[in-house]
Amino acid sequence: MKLFRAFLLLCLALLGALPAASASPLELRADPNGLSLGGTGHLQWLSDETGLLSLDDVRNPVHAGRFGMAPGAALRDTSGKAQWFRVEVEQRAHGGDWVLATSTTALGDVRFYGPFDATGKALAAPVHTGQSQPYASRPLGSERIVMRLQLPQPGTYTVYARISSEAAPILGIAVWETAQYLQWRQHKRLFDGICYGILLALLVYNTVLASVFRIPAYVYYLGQCVFALLTLAAYNGHAAHYLWGDWPWWQERGHVVLPGLWILFGAQFARSFLETRQLPYLDRPLQTMSWIAAGSTLLGLAGWFGASQTINEVLASVGSLFCSVAAVVVMRRGLAAARWYLGGQALLFLSALGVVLVNWQVMNAPWIVAYGLQSGVAAELVVFAIALSTRINGMRASQEALRLHADHLAEAAATDPLTGLANRAGLAQGAARMLNDGSPHALMLLDLDSFKPINDQHGHDVGDAVLLGVAHRLQDHMRAGDIVARLGGDEFVILIKSDMTQEDLSALAHRLGAAVRQPLDVDGRSLSVGVSTGIARCPQDGRSLTELMRCADRAMYVAKQTGSGHAFHRADTGPARATP
Repeated sequence: MKLFRAFLLLCLALLGALPAASASPLELRADPNGLSLGGTGHLQWLSDETGLLSLDDVRNPVHAGRFGMAPGAALRDTSGKAQWFRVEVEQRAHGGDWVLATSTTALGDVRFYGPFDATGKALAAPVHTGQSQPYASRPLGSERIVMRLQLPQPGTYTVYARISSEAAPILGIAVWETAQYLQWRQHKRLFDGICYGILLALLVYNTVLASVFRIPAYVYYLGQCVFALLTLAAYNGHAAHYLWGDWPWWQERGHVVLPGLWILFGAQFARSFLETRQLPYLDRPLQTMSWIAAGSTLLGLAGWFGASQTINEVLASVGSLFCSVAAVVVMRRGLAAARWYLGGQALLFLSALGVVLVNWQVMNAPWIVAYGLQSGVAAELVVFAIALSTRINGMRASQEALRLHADHLAEAAATDPLTGLANRAGLAQGAARMLNDGSPHALMLLDLDSFKPINDQHGHDVGDAVLLGVAHRLQDHMRAGDIVARLGGDEFVILIKSDMTQEDLSALAHRLGAAVRQPLDVDGRSLSVGVSTGIARCPQDGRSLTELMRCADRAMYVAKQTGSGHAFHRADTGPARATP
């Protein structure tokens, strides 16, 4: 046993004495997708715990031997410590123009050194760039952090990169031929421009709708659109390029503050659109998510980039999943528009989850970082716009149904339930419209004669049938603009919109009396009633319904007393007179 332990110790000592394994040089060749250095054995990595190592220090054999293989296809470190990278490239052509490019725009401080030839001579000045520097410091004006390698002849060259960033979504390094990188960059710009165009169009369109409908959900949706657009512009580097390139302080903070505000407005939109206030078990988590997003925004403004980014990523994943669950719950409670919301939320969840998984190195898919989020956001907001339209259509349909119901109730309140004619309220409403136009009118008050014996002898059902028959006959003899009403019992009123002469009104009263007196067949019985009519005219006898009713009532009693059938009110002396 002692001999075995001694043998193990000797082996370990020999292994420790061996030099660290060195990465093989990367043979440079053109590739339309770039040559990835992650996980290929070509990229070496050294963590600078103190942050004080210089280029000379890491080139010194004491530290040069500490370089090891970079961990995986991508590196993420939110400690803020400096990370050194070393890569050797081999060029076999007589000249070449290459780009060493990262896959992110969110690197705080980046310094490139080299390339160094085989003699250790630097062929270019150091490059100091990143979000902590003005945008003009970036080589080739690239949104992503890149270093240009112009190699004059065949040989092996060494490049060093020092990166310090508290909030780095993903660090993937690849080598491109410069012309191919610029072409890829143009294609990505075109794709990003399409996404921006969709978001801007939605923003303008829904701003107009928000000003028209004034629905709170639209306000939150607009906020979501604005901050989604700015977040994408920040992630893609276009915001630093075109908006705040001379403001490094905001370049660093915008990457975490803008997503926090996006999540904040997204949570409030979910609360408003899904009406979760009626469901506290759904509303409280969404409100909590809003407060956490607000806190993340404050952390980002204070410079706690790593903490803010981690909170945003958790909220983006968990929050999207919760909103989807909330949409399912609300949809089952009858909100049809929640289906559209669920579809949009699912698209965003999948795209955001993909980006987070790549950032956390669960999977290696750089194209998701390049295209996934803006595709998901554009698709989500398009679906949300459809959801809002569906919701508004549903609200308008509900409002129309309520309006029709209110109209129906109002009509029922103004209608006599037996005859379908206007009742006292309906007569008052119609008279208010008709008598205010200043035109001549006439009012006839009709009281049935010999109706009470029918009710007493044959019952109320037969009496109701007689009243219904009389109502139909009166309506058949009047025009569409006239109002025929039943005041109750056996009294009817006709308000005539016309400048008919006294002779014309007398003739009309004769025709109505003759029509009413025609026998009615009710359950095999031939029944007949008479009618006495009092007539008042506007403006001679009065200008209001009350005045005309009073005058017509006096005239009607004259007609009953004289048996003349109808009588006119005399405006000059007051008493009514019968008309033969």
